Amino acid sequence: MHRILSILLIWLLSTAAPASTVQWRFATEDFPPFTYPADTPVNATAGVRAAGPFVEVVTAICARLQHQCTITLYPWQRAFRLAEQGQVDGIFTLAHSPQREQIFHISRMLVTSRYSVFAQADSSFVFNHPDDMTGRRVGVYGPSGTSYVLSERLKSVPDVRFHLTADNRRLLRMLQSGRFGAEGVAVINQDVAWHLIDDERLEDVREAGEMGPISYGIGLSRKTVSAAQFEAFEQALDAAIADGTVQAILRRHKLEAAY
Repeated sequence: MHRILSILLIWLLSTAAPASTVQWRFATEDFPPFTYPADTPVNATAGVRAAGPFVEVVTAICARLQHQCTITLYPWQRAFRLAEQGQVDGIFTLAHSPQREQIFHISRMLVTSRYSVFAQADSSFVFNHPDDMTGRRVGVYGPSGTSYVLSERLKSVPDVRFHLTADNRRLLRMLQSGRFGAEGVAVINQDVAWHLIDDERLEDVREAGEMGPISYGIGLSRKTVSAAQFEAFEQALDAAIADGTVQAILRRHKLEAAY
């Protein structure tokens, strides 16, 4: 019996992760084509395993750092709250804002996309300038980086009424069904919108114009990740860009690099 216990102990010690192994937890959201569920629908309580180009980039960086990283998908508000409170170590996709810089170390921007204005298919509305939004009800995913940027860009436009919706799929369905009124529009990431329009078969919405570019990076919690650890993360990311690893991932997913 003693011999068997000794063998079991040796086996456990040989297969256990080194005590010094860093374990990081990341949270993300259902934000296709950047991030999306790997296999099962979103579970608001437990989250699900995430997939997508940002997941592939983070996984590659963790492998270079020899960190053990788990990446779980949650509804955005829950993901952000977990990261803000330091219950997870990182979050993506993350756009820059002064408030977020205080909470997170934010990596260089990895992907550039665009915000676009969408309207009902039978609307004649064309967006060219922020003043075109005067008097309109504007649906937007939020609270989020999108709603923050939109409020900043339209803060001088009179009589704009924002409707925050915590799900991009629901946002586009509301637009199609006329929930924002005859003059209503929605502002959404262009790549996300076209992915969802195709996925949800939304034939009665159309793009009415581009509002401007937006870039996304990766945030690491200042509560759990030191400045030195973040610097090592950035160096590993730079190396993955230099050797073509990141470009290959973005190219495979047909995304535009921000760098």
